[in-house]
Amino acid sequence: MAGPTFEEWIFHLGLQQIHDPHFDKPVYRKPSFGELELSAEIEKKISTSLHNARERRKIPRSKLAPMLGLSDQVYNRYENAVSRLTVSRLLHICEVLQISPVEILYPVAPHLWGEAESEAEVRKSIIDKLELFDCPTLTAILDFLQHLQIKPMENGHDQGAAQAAP
Repeated sequence: MAGPTFEEWIFHLGLQQIHDPHFDKPVYRKPSFGELELSAEIEKKISTSLHNARERRKIPRSKLAPMLGLSDQVYNRYENAVSRLTVSRLLHICEVLQISPVEILYPVAPHLWGEAESEAEVRKSIIDKLELFDCPTLTAILDFLQHLQIKPMENGHDQGAAQAAP
């Protein structure tokens, strides 16, 4: 048994083909509430999100850059979408700014948090609230949540599980 075809996987995962000038071959992406974005648009949103997070913390770029082992000019390239962030650099920035990666990524790809904008906003609000609680409160919330019924997915698996083959 060969398993699902490439096209069946694309359909099953809800992806759409996009021709992005940054890639030699077609890529497949999940629309962000109806819109497919090119990588340049995503990079611009990441840079804006990064800038906003730094500004909310009131940390000047000239102070943040050396904490990351960078010059002000190099860090400026990230906030102006000239250079692409690596995942490890993003994690380092989150450590230094003392933020969750959600703060950077949610404005860029809210569709990763829900099927509809309203669902994504509710999940993000819950995440924001959870970050305010201490460990004993989080433990109590987890104990409570473990007793709730989880909505089954279409393929019969729980919501937190990865999607199975079609």
